[in-house]
Amino acid sequence: MINIGTLDKRISIIEMKEQKNEYNLLETKPNVLLNCWARIEPFRGREYFEALKIKTADYVKITIRYRPNITDNMLVKYHDVLFEIQNVIDPYMRHEKLELMCILRNRGDAENGHE
Repeated sequence: MINIGTLDKRISIIEMKEQKNEYNLLETKPNVLLNCWARIEPFRGREYFEALKIKTADYVKITIRYRPNITDNMLVKYHDVLFEIQNVIDPYMRHEKLELMCILRNRGDAENGHE
């Protein structure tokens, strides 16, 4: 059973949709699928070397009420932070809540404007 009092963060679930632009070409654009309340918890962190610089990979578990249309190719936005959904878990297949295992890869990446 989910304790709804712990869902204290307002998030947006974003899907990438292909849309035609003014030149009749397909573009992939972000589309907010839904806004909902969630709990965000640190999951684990790790550091690794890539191109001679240290990057951090921050993992979080985001818990929301059950929704049947959430997939692992979507994004979660909380304030100005974007998380990539890696796994979608329906604990014990009860359809009460979803645990979204997400990753934030751009912290400390100066070329993307994050330091």
